[in-house]
Amino acid sequence: MAESSLTLGFPELKQAVGFFLGKGTTIDDWSAAEESEIEDIVQTGYRQVLYPPAIVEDIVGYEWSFLRPTTTLDIEADDGDYDLPDDFGRLVGRFHYEPDEHRTSIAIVSLAAILDMRSHSDQNSAPAWAAIRYKSADGTDSGRQEVLFYPEPDADYTLHYSYDAYRGALTDDAPYPLGGMQMSELYKESCLAAAESRMEDSPGTHTASFERLLIDRIARDRKRGPQNYGNMGQARTTDEDPWRRGSKLYSGAFEITYHDEYI
Repeated sequence: MAESSLTLGFPELKQAVGFFLGKGTTIDDWSAAEESEIEDIVQTGYRQVLYPPAIVEDIVGYEWSFLRPTTTLDIEADDGDYDLPDDFGRLVGRFHYEPDEHRTSIAIVSLAAILDMRSHSDQNSAPAWAAIRYKSADGTDSGRQEVLFYPEPDADYTLHYSYDAYRGALTDDAPYPLGGMQMSELYKESCLAAAESRMEDSPGTHTASFERLLIDRIARDRKRGPQNYGNMGQARTTDEDPWRRGSKLYSGAFEITYHDEYI
């Protein structure tokens, strides 16, 4: 799929910073040192959008929806430990089985709990619990993570999950910032704010513009979240047959109450 012609990529962000610094917009006219400095400023601007500063209390630690990819993990019989993706930051939610498995999702518990269960009983069945830990690192990377399941799988399963992803720097081969065209002005103002801070050592008009755009884009991103948050009280059904995952559905009438009123 072709990228929108309105999306600002790595070259355009460098040109915006170069113009602000008085270097012009022709990249070929910059010295190697000038281009290196400009690229460093752009990467700073990119990072501070991906992981926004605490401008107001309402957005402290905000996590963008586009930084939460969904993927799968294939696990095999008699193997309970698996490496997670290189860009894995944090699990969002749980691990889920394929729909036709009709199994409860895998609960995330502490590493101590998994090790304790393993030390008490050596079981093989569909995993019900998991823990995530960092693997030992030698400084050649920032540290990778792995997941430990219990019980050990008794068969092969495909698990679905979402996670917060760490993203790499912008490059000439991967020039487009995450989030698409609607984020372009925010990225540009963030890069200019980084240049402003570095050159003038104080916030200015671009910093103020970046903060306004950041609040606006976060509000828009939040609209992509769930609109239905599930049960909101003591809901109950009047049918005698229990509704449970994997049970045979039927067409009988049922009633649901919310705060003792039928809905």
